[in-house]
Amino acid sequence: MRPSWMRRHATWLWPAALVAIGVLRAINRYLIDVANDHATLFVPKLIEELTGSLSFGAFLPVLFIALRRMPPTWYAHLGLFAALSVAQTSLMIGLRWVVFGIARLPGYAYPPTVWRYLMEVPTQLFFYVMIAIGLWLFDRYREGKARELRAAQLESALSEARLEALRLQLNPHFLFNALNVVSELLYDRPRVADEMLSRIGELLRSTLAATAQEHRLADEWRLLSLYLDIQRARFGEGLDAVVQADHALDDLRVPFLILQPLVENAIEHGGAGDDRRVRIDATRESGRVMVRIRDAGGGEARAGHGIGLRNVDARLRHLYGDDAGVRLDPVPDGGSLVTLWLPARRWELA
Repeated sequence: MRPSWMRRHATWLWPAALVAIGVLRAINRYLIDVANDHATLFVPKLIEELTGSLSFGAFLPVLFIALRRMPPTWYAHLGLFAALSVAQTSLMIGLRWVVFGIARLPGYAYPPTVWRYLMEVPTQLFFYVMIAIGLWLFDRYREGKARELRAAQLESALSEARLEALRLQLNPHFLFNALNVVSELLYDRPRVADEMLSRIGELLRSTLAATAQEHRLADEWRLLSLYLDIQRARFGEGLDAVVQADHALDDLRVPFLILQPLVENAIEHGGAGDDRRVRIDATRESGRVMVRIRDAGGGEARAGHGIGLRNVDARLRHLYGDDAGVRLDPVPDGGSLVTLWLPARRWELA
């Protein structure tokens, strides 16, 4: 990360600010005298204000360090203020002796008497209190932001862990179901079982290679096509599964392997025997991606969507909050309709 402009130029901004304060205060004092018809030399006022602001600024780093390290007690503040007051006033008086001498104005310099020290205390005390309070508030603000950042990081890590657990849950769930079917077909239909194993291996290679929670809708269609090939090998002509993919939506982001458990449920409960009909389509409506999966099953379809539907809903809620969800509705002429919606966001390469 590049440092900010102020950090890059801090070495000259700080002295420049102190000089500007001194010059402005000198101008203010001079104009007050002019307004009171008592004009005096400007240079002595400028020297006084510059030596005052620069001597005060010289001890500010010490003040910042001490305020952060000392115990927050009244006697600690009293001791720190007294020490800095004496040191700053001594430096200021010494600078004025030197500068007024160089400017050939020695009459404006004054000796370090007790009253000279005491006359600086009210101004020094005001700035000490303001700086102490300001630094305390700034540190509390910074600590609060740091806590918020840590909380956000922990929440993000927890959410990511939950999402990863949900995503990885799909692989064994699908794999166990598929291998059970292969074991049933292995002796009666060995060629079909072999073809299913080949497609299962290809699909698992794709899923295990994935590292992100989201990918392009076009990639989701490709994985779904592999899965449907496995199911077609199982059911043959008894499975009528049609995907209506709108290629204008191919670059939209969707959760990885979000459709497979829903389509699996639709196939399992989309009919009986050799008559299983499933229709899948996606549209874009009002800034959302709407995916619909319809099956032609009977009443048992509504009760059979179980873990897949809960898994999908949990993943959508973790990723998109209330902007996404999934719903299961009965269809009047038989079967069920699963509707999934999420924000329409385009995939961008990092």
